[in-house]
Amino acid sequence: MKISFLSFCLVASSLFLFTQCTKDNSSPSTSTSNYSPLTVGSNWTYNYTQDSSAASTYTVTVTSKDTTANGRTYKVLSSSDGTGNLYMAREDSNYYRYASFPQLGIDGFEELYLKDNRPVNSTWTNTASFKYQGTSIPATLTYTIKEKGITHTVNGKTYNDVIHVNLDINVLISSIGGGDFYYAQGIGLIDNQISVGLSGASFNSKQELISYEIK
Repeated sequence: MKISFLSFCLVASSLFLFTQCTKDNSSPSTSTSNYSPLTVGSNWTYNYTQDSSAASTYTVTVTSKDTTANGRTYKVLSSSDGTGNLYMAREDSNYYRYASFPQLGIDGFEELYLKDNRPVNSTWTNTASFKYQGTSIPATLTYTIKEKGITHTVNGKTYNDVIHVNLDINVLISSIGGGDFYYAQGIGLIDNQISVGLSGASFNSKQELISYEIK
């Protein structure tokens, strides 16, 4: 699935990432927003570019299936590009993604990618560990709410009530890059750019929403 940090996992196939713990710098509160509608049949079509490769288009659709992982109930989403299913969940103001890539030796990766009730400049972190060439390397994924309630234009269409999240990936006290993600109220992910580099390898991608249908 070409969404968020999972894109980097697909490129760095020798890396195994698992979330160990999460730290949040602000107290929780109840959210009435929804930046990830998961009603059955809802679908999103994206334009995706990676490095110098030609752009591709694919559609993600919410199926009627559920699954359980790490004590959470996830909705199962299918993808038209054949990369496998995506699993998404929402608990109050917290939004999660979960995917499995057995062909890459990745049994599972859970990402707490959005906290919609946090104010601008608030952060939260996931402490993780990479296994690279047989060596375990500590890493910290830091998420920051950069903007909130903004308008953001993608492919000529302007979306309202958008949250902009920045991700910084830090390995051995050095940043290896990260990305910027834009989520629209009542719609979901509308735009993201990722740029990372590790051990001489680099990865750059852009994903933009073309159309969507919320059931």
